Amino acid sequence: MLHGRGSDEEDLLPLAPLFGETARVASIRAPYAFGPGYAWYGMRSDGSANLQQWRESVEALDRQLEEWIAAFQIPVFLLGFSQGGMMASALTLHRAGKDVAGVVSLSAPPLPDKSAMPTLKDLPVFWGHGLEDPVVPIERGEEALARVAASGARVTARRYPMSHTISQAELRDIERWLREIDGEN
Repeated sequence: MLHGRGSDEEDLLPLAPLFGETARVASIRAPYAFGPGYAWYGMRSDGSANLQQWRESVEALDRQLEEWIAAFQIPVFLLGFSQGGMMASALTLHRAGKDVAGVVSLSAPPLPDKSAMPTLKDLPVFWGHGLEDPVVPIERGEEALARVAASGARVTARRYPMSHTISQAELRDIERWLREIDGEN
């Protein structure tokens, strides 16, 4: 689980039951202090992402994921909210989908790096976003969705009448999506 900017690793832990009682859950703290919490990367004065910090965070997450996979030898699902949702997508793309069973990206901005996308043929991705999101406007979320969909991932996209949050309706849709993914395996 990857939290959003200004939050910490405790923020998404209440969502752990979505993955079932036998799942092992890791929630990782972003490396850069930001406000009362942390961020995966900083922002430049022009509003763009600090690409060096972003790449360093992707590389660090990749190493942590490798350790997790080696230790537990189980399917890995990535879940992230806001900046964490973008990091979940970035990590999946960085690994070209290798060892990732699925991604849940919620209210996430598009990747700051516009380089070529690897193929994520049929990788299950749940994308959710609030129609009234003032932090990551729906148009920015749609940019993120378009890039992941263009990679060949099998995307389930849902839009909700909410702001920058996670709603009960969204949680129910994620649960249903996870059951469908589990039924395929």
